[in-house]
Amino acid sequence: MADQTVILGKVSGVQGVKGWLKVFSYTRPADQIFQYENWQMSRDKGPQKGQIFKVKLLDFRPQGKKLVVKLDGVNDRTEAESWIGLNISVDEADLPELDASEFYWRDLIGLTVEDVKGVELGEVIDIMQTGSNDVLLLKDNAGKSLAIPWLDDVVIKVDIENGRIIADWAPLV
Repeated sequence: MADQTVILGKVSGVQGVKGWLKVFSYTRPADQIFQYENWQMSRDKGPQKGQIFKVKLLDFRPQGKKLVVKLDGVNDRTEAESWIGLNISVDEADLPELDASEFYWRDLIGLTVEDVKGVELGEVIDIMQTGSNDVLLLKDNAGKSLAIPWLDDVVIKVDIENGRIIADWAPLV
């Protein structure tokens, strides 16, 4: 079975005129994205959608509050602009093993969220990052959207094995 890829970030812009790229990282801490050597790039849309190609990192660094990277073969601003929007991924096998009580955000997609009384609130369809805390985005059985903040006093338990999350949350009616 071939390895699946896991998206770790996205190219968000260019930095300067020498081909440096701005990177938006989904890892925590953000600069942990540079711990992975075997980057693969892909597009979400367009004629090259789904095509994956490997790249070589030549250099990387924080640039103020942003992260920037220099890739082999990207030598000027014009060429760097063509990389904007590409996903940065690695093979799933390159991810570190986690303790039994840990999980990756991607493992939460598709889990059922229940309140503390056992009432189903919906299924996790995405996770949104905000400045103060992350937010679980759900769809309920009626197709309505619900957002639940990822806070210690709200998300009580994550049970990956049984496919559910327990949250101390009551949707507004």
